[in-house]
Amino acid sequence: MNTNFMCKRDYTTEDFVLDPEFQKWVLSPDRATKTYWEGYTRENPRKQKEMMQARRLVLNMSRRAREVEEGRIEDTWNHIDQAVDKLQLEIQDKKVIPLDSSSTLRHFESRKSTGYHRSMQFYRLVGILVVAFTLSFLFNLFFPQPAPKIVEIPVVYEEHFAPPGVKSNLTLQEGSKVILNSGSSLRYIKNFESHQRVLELQGEAFFEVAKDVSRPFRVKTGPVTTTALGTSFNIKAFEKEPVAISLLTGLVEVDLDLESSRKRELEPGEGLQVDLDRDQVKEVAFNGDRVLAWTQKTIVFDHTPMPEIKRVLENWYGVKIRFSNQPKSDLELSGRFHDQTLKNVLEGLSYSARFDFRIEKDQVTLEFQ
Repeated sequence: MNTNFMCKRDYTTEDFVLDPEFQKWVLSPDRATKTYWEGYTRENPRKQKEMMQARRLVLNMSRRAREVEEGRIEDTWNHIDQAVDKLQLEIQDKKVIPLDSSSTLRHFESRKSTGYHRSMQFYRLVGILVVAFTLSFLFNLFFPQPAPKIVEIPVVYEEHFAPPGVKSNLTLQEGSKVILNSGSSLRYIKNFESHQRVLELQGEAFFEVAKDVSRPFRVKTGPVTTTALGTSFNIKAFEKEPVAISLLTGLVEVDLDLESSRKRELEPGEGLQVDLDRDQVKEVAFNGDRVLAWTQKTIVFDHTPMPEIKRVLENWYGVKIRFSNQPKSDLELSGRFHDQTLKNVLEGLSYSARFDFRIEKDQVTLEFQ
């Protein structure tokens, strides 16, 4: 008897499981392990039961997916045995080293009961190939791999709001600067997207855009989108008022998603007024000092209707203004007020508008004559 066989003849099931060579034979056999364990099985036929148990344990420990039911495995082996029996009638005296542990153990089990000799080894080779294919098919049929889950990364927004009476100076992550007027808000994806910088504006803001050719800077005000790469411009977009875009430096493109979609390019000193209710667009010239006066603590009215004056003063001073009687529909006022109190502004306007006013904390009442 082989000396190596003798040292393992008293192996128990646990010993086989822990033996690295046995594990290799079961999981990834090569020619040497196949030859060795075939000889061992021949010399120690009484150890067949322990070896079969050990083999099942090694296979179970190596599985990363759910087990196939034992009944399905037995059915598969029955089909394989039937195929082997048919092949037996056609092939004789083929000496082949068995491919894996299963073929060797089942070979000697069959040899004990039927007296088959080495000619069965070739059949076992064919059987193993059939087993591999069949088990792979059954596993994928009954246990399909789940589709990988798509993990959605939540979008985080930055939001800034300048309450009435307050103006905010912002420096964005990529270097652009924004002055946000009172009663205005700005919203954008934190750190922006990789291919563009998109901001949503309600109210009024002045932008000094940091140049980034790969990421256009876009300001959305409802259906109007203003796009720039590196420039400075002012946008006024308060509710129920025309959108006013004034370009000071650089170049912008204005995309008007209205009933008749249009695009306009502006050069420094050019502006657009967009009446969303009437679907009207008008090119205008503007005075840069007047447009940016609000950033220098200066209120400028230039033939401004009373509803807009009311909105400006409410946002500027953080008050609520009420008309005790309605002014004339064609009433428009002009005036320039630098860093003035609300009382001084109302007094200056009252001379031409002919109204009396009363200030009670944050409540203001105007009565027109």
